[in-house]
Amino acid sequence: MCVGLNEECHSAAVTFLIQSGYICGMLLSRCLLCGLAFGMAVLVVSCASPKPITGGDKDETPPAIIAEESTPNHQTRFHDPKITLTFDEWFTLKDVFNQVVISPLMPHEPEIKQKGKSIIITLPDSLREETTYTINFGNAIADLNEGNVLNNYAFVFSTGAVLDSAQLSGKIINAVTLAPAEGILVMLHPAGADSAVYKRKPEYVARTNKEGAWSLSNIRPDSFEVVALKDENLNFLYDQETEWFGWFDHTIYTYSPKGILPEIRIFPKEKREVIKDVLQVSPGWMKVIIESPVPKPIPQFSPLPEQMLTSWDGDTLQIWYNPEHPYAGAIILGTDTTRIKAMSTSGKINEPLTIQNLSGRIHPLASALMATKVPIVKLDTSRILLERDSMMAIPFSIIRDSMDLRKFAVKAPWKPNTRHPMTFLPGALEDAWGRTNDTIRQSIVGLGADQFGELTVLIDGLDSTKSYVILVKSGEKEVMRFVADHQAEGRFKQGQVNPGKYTIEVIEDLNRNGAWDTGDYHLQRQPERKRFFTPDPMRAAWELEAKISWN
Repeated sequence: MCVGLNEECHSAAVTFLIQSGYICGMLLSRCLLCGLAFGMAVLVVSCASPKPITGGDKDETPPAIIAEESTPNHQTRFHDPKITLTFDEWFTLKDVFNQVVISPLMPHEPEIKQKGKSIIITLPDSLREETTYTINFGNAIADLNEGNVLNNYAFVFSTGAVLDSAQLSGKIINAVTLAPAEGILVMLHPAGADSAVYKRKPEYVARTNKEGAWSLSNIRPDSFEVVALKDENLNFLYDQETEWFGWFDHTIYTYSPKGILPEIRIFPKEKREVIKDVLQVSPGWMKVIIESPVPKPIPQFSPLPEQMLTSWDGDTLQIWYNPEHPYAGAIILGTDTTRIKAMSTSGKINEPLTIQNLSGRIHPLASALMATKVPIVKLDTSRILLERDSMMAIPFSIIRDSMDLRKFAVKAPWKPNTRHPMTFLPGALEDAWGRTNDTIRQSIVGLGADQFGELTVLIDGLDSTKSYVILVKSGEKEVMRFVADHQAEGRFKQGQVNPGKYTIEVIEDLNRNGAWDTGDYHLQRQPERKRFFTPDPMRAAWELEAKISWN
């Protein structure tokens, strides 16, 4: 009898644990009270051998509307001040400001709040007559336990006698990266409303998901302009310099039940030449940091300096001058002007003139690239010696980089798999600071042609009336470039290609400036189109052919 009591106690305790979450210590106490008279052995066995607790299947069902307890959806002649949506389980209502989209926009935002298992929507008293409204919750509603999302639940009602039924959908992509653009507002303005995107809020609004997709439903029969906006200040207007924008070229008519639009590309505003900062690195060296389109503007000085050398490094203009004769005046870059005052020095610069070997190991037909820290103003090839094979001198030529006087290329008959010592004797170089070099030694190793690959790029589907730029990149670095001008197809071949992974970028170069250009809504100019392609990796001694279709 007492054993039976102990088993009953044990069973009750386990049930209690499951329901209340108490720990095994509570169970142990109950067992002690029931089985004390019959010894600790029975107690230990009964308490130390509980059956495993198993749960049910994972909940993968989002919250569902209880129709009997909720305001009926899709009503006409709707004028209730409140909407109640009651669900069959506990849920969270999150990020209402960004997730919930109402179309058409209401004069005043409705109040949306959670109360228990219900959502209470308090509507403004200024709704338009004969208008269909859609309240789309996006991903705002999810169950409390597993986070299952009720995707894009929409409550629809009309203040008139009919529910509008037209639908539109599409996709928004980033014009620079071609990636889907998430969180972008897609807006419908009445057709013919000049400058509406700058001054008036839209009629209908949708927001893109992580795939860049958007959809609008219950649109009235009418004609609209479709625009896309990365709304930085959340006012539904295109009024910020940093806001990305895009639009569909043609008027849309919503008289048919359903329409799917081609991709819309959003783009940044064109950067103007703006001088962000002027940095004095050291006497004889300044940096001007700018925001500028490509190509870089040619710097102008006022008054003209006696000697001033410049070069571009990304979006930074490097300025070199004689530190013993500092400059004070203005520099003009494109449309921006700023005053500069160079730092002077009373003594000589003790830092030695050095050379950086940028190539090291090269293809037999390539040129070896070298660079100095400060631009070179004089180069005496008679004081430069290039050798190979038992110190045998070989001929060479040096080509200066016209855009950057710190860089130069050495061209020579490189012997495969052979080291080529190169010696710069004292006085071979003179830089912008008036320094000359001491003896400098470098080494170039010629590799065999079989250690490189050959790349052929084939492109079809080009518009023969346009120009295209083909860029081959390793990461973000451009390693080669081709131009297809007035061609229906292009074939481009390049040897001496290092093994590795490459990306091919094709740009529809409408203005033939050799670079991608953004759009301009005011001028009704869409951004230039581009495509990205990733061929198989290049391997040594391979002939790689990349076939690309533009369309």
